[in-house]
Amino acid sequence: MPPAKKKPAARAKPSARTKAPVRKTAVKKSARKSAKRATTPRASERRRVSLKPDLREQPSGARPVAVASARALWETDDLAAPTMPPRVEPPPPRDAPPDVDKPLTELGVAVCAALLAASVFLPWYHNVPSTVSGWASGTWGPIIFFLALAAVAIVVLRRAQIAIAFPIEPTLVVEGIGWVCVIGLILKRYFSPSAFGFKLPTDGWLFASLGLALALALLAGIASKDAAFVLRPGWWKGTPGKIGASVLVITLAGGLVFGFTNTAVSTSIPKANATPPAITTKGLPPCAKRIHLPTPNGFTAAAGSEIPSINHCDIQYASSLPLVTGFDRFVAALRGAGWTVTAGRSSPVYRLATLGGRTCGSLTIAQTRPMTLVALVSLNACPRGSK
Repeated sequence: MPPAKKKPAARAKPSARTKAPVRKTAVKKSARKSAKRATTPRASERRRVSLKPDLREQPSGARPVAVASARALWETDDLAAPTMPPRVEPPPPRDAPPDVDKPLTELGVAVCAALLAASVFLPWYHNVPSTVSGWASGTWGPIIFFLALAAVAIVVLRRAQIAIAFPIEPTLVVEGIGWVCVIGLILKRYFSPSAFGFKLPTDGWLFASLGLALALALLAGIASKDAAFVLRPGWWKGTPGKIGASVLVITLAGGLVFGFTNTAVSTSIPKANATPPAITTKGLPPCAKRIHLPTPNGFTAAAGSEIPSINHCDIQYASSLPLVTGFDRFVAALRGAGWTVTAGRSSPVYRLATLGGRTCGSLTIAQTRPMTLVALVSLNACPRGSK
């Protein structure tokens, strides 16, 4: 017979104190937590809020505090410091072009200065064998010429927007040039050069130059009325200063060099060549025979003289004819021999005439005593261009 199965023993019922916790409540709590997580937005999806410090809440005496960023644990001090970009120096400022406030006035200044420079070559003095220009009259002439050219150069450079520097404003320099020229021309008026021990009288062109210099000074004063008279230390440094220094050096050097070297006024007395003595003869001289000078009827050749080196010939005649008759006979004989006779002044005691043809000269017939005539023929070489 198979063995009988044992009946399982009955378990003891748990008491109220040892009851197991109910799992339903735990399930409910976990469900609530998952629901809360589902309704809360993620940190990445939240809106970023920027915080701005309110300066009004900061104390007035607060100091700025440097805040260092935290360094990671794996960073060491051996890391190379970040390199700064090289500093780029700004380019030096360019020289600003000059401001031309009064262009028409400065144009008038340039015109007056150019005319003043040209007037230096006009005759400032006369009453000499040849007139003397301002350029050749002494030191002031070339100085005024170069000063006027400097004024023209300054105005042209300013109108071309080229910077130029002087110890003072360029417009004041042009005004100074005008007044210096006025003073120089006044001195030339009252201290004129001398020739052969006599002062030369002035010509009207000197006053024209004085008027141009005065106009230059006044127009330059109008153009520079707003410029301040301030000295500029170190004005010669830089390109504008070099240009201005070159203008000044050329002006002074040119005026002084030409002023002391080019003068056409001679103070030495010229030496005249000694005239050789005349060769006198009785009757007709040889020079009268060479030029076939006729002897009119009623006249007798008394004496003559000649200077061969200068082609000079004198013949003296005598006659007892009346004055009018003797003059008419002499003129008729000369014209018959091919001479050109032109009657000149006359009076009751003399007659004059000019001669031309083979040579040039004059005829003089005078009545010295009653029934006594003296005729004098004086001949010289004809000037160039005369017939």
